[in-house]
Amino acid sequence: MILQNFRTHLMHIACLCVLALCVSSCHQSKNETRIRLLWFGSPTETNALREIINAYEKEHAPNSVELQSVEWGRYDEKLMTMMVGRRSPDIARMSAQWCPRYAGHQVFANIKPHFSQEELADFDPSRMTSCQTDTMLFGLPHTSIGLMLFYNKDIAAKAGVNIPETLEQAWTWDELESVSIQMMERGGARYGWTTYKGWFPFLIFVYQNSGHILKNNLTEPNFSSPACVEALRWFVSQHKREIAPSSAWVSRGGGEELFMRSLAAMVITGNWRLTTFANRIKTFEWDVTYLPRQKRAATNIGGENLVVFNTPRTKMAVDFLRYVCTPDNMRKFCSETLFIPTRRSLLDAEFEYSQQTARMQKFILQSRAFDPEWAREQSTVKFSGIEIDLLKNIELVILGEKSPEDAFAEVDEKYRAYEVW
Repeated sequence: MILQNFRTHLMHIACLCVLALCVSSCHQSKNETRIRLLWFGSPTETNALREIINAYEKEHAPNSVELQSVEWGRYDEKLMTMMVGRRSPDIARMSAQWCPRYAGHQVFANIKPHFSQEELADFDPSRMTSCQTDTMLFGLPHTSIGLMLFYNKDIAAKAGVNIPETLEQAWTWDELESVSIQMMERGGARYGWTTYKGWFPFLIFVYQNSGHILKNNLTEPNFSSPACVEALRWFVSQHKREIAPSSAWVSRGGGEELFMRSLAAMVITGNWRLTTFANRIKTFEWDVTYLPRQKRAATNIGGENLVVFNTPRTKMAVDFLRYVCTPDNMRKFCSETLFIPTRRSLLDAEFEYSQQTARMQKFILQSRAFDPEWAREQSTVKFSGIEIDLLKNIELVILGEKSPEDAFAEVDEKYRAYEVW
């Protein structure tokens, strides 16, 4: 953890030095017919994008796109290196939670004048939040990710558990606990349910309890509010009673591995695991059902944006952005890669996937239980700076070293004290 914080501190210092150079990126040599796209993604995602690029280049010759692919874990490093060398990308794929900190340093172009209100109205408002500030639009949401409850069908059948078939039938927290114990006692599972380590899946319980992590028009932290603390207390109680495994929370990837080994009957994870589970699980049948609910149904959604940098090729970058995000191209990309589309016209229709359509339809339905206000909370610059502290304090409560109240009081203090770089 200390090493991670030190690395983050160095990265912040480096960014302060290089972002000033970004403003002068207009001095880099310009090729008006070629844009540079910085990208991360799986081979399937990259191949799907290359097909769209090839079609674009045929239709818009002599315009071309230079695709620079980088591992997700090296993204920040690569982007800063490019900017230091005054070779910032013209357009880039960027996780939604990363966008606010870059937007705060004026490295993006304002592309709002290039789009009509009618064009923008078709994009999911919850996902548009991370692509804009109060004064500018700097990108478009390209893909969305969501969470579901994956379950072992064999264990559920052995335990005599009836699985919810609709969002309205989703289990309450008490029902999830009861079903989990049933799967353990009758189905032979070591644990009832689990998730992977991350703030992203934890926040669903805050939202299900009608909680908010910020207040006063997003100006003040609200982690220590009764709704948030109650959600943390319930979440931790599941781990302390070994209905959920503590080991999965304090080590990366543990929950999903326990599910694949039939040790956990259920796991909360995302659509990005569909292909992995399909390829690796050979000893039992599995499926997905809707997330639990408490005071309300709620999920968490995120995803990747395509953002445009302030370079001499902004207009061409915008033209390519518009092309990639057309309904036909978005349908093609999401169908092949198992992402949730961000256009409402695609979400409202029966979206067909190249595989696992029935499961992905459930992801689409679940994604609607997301309030745009939650997206605004997660799109603040300070939130992206306290993610590590949030995870650390949840872990300390699970380990019994802090109370839920003390843990979230500290997260509130960290949020107030965080200095935007």
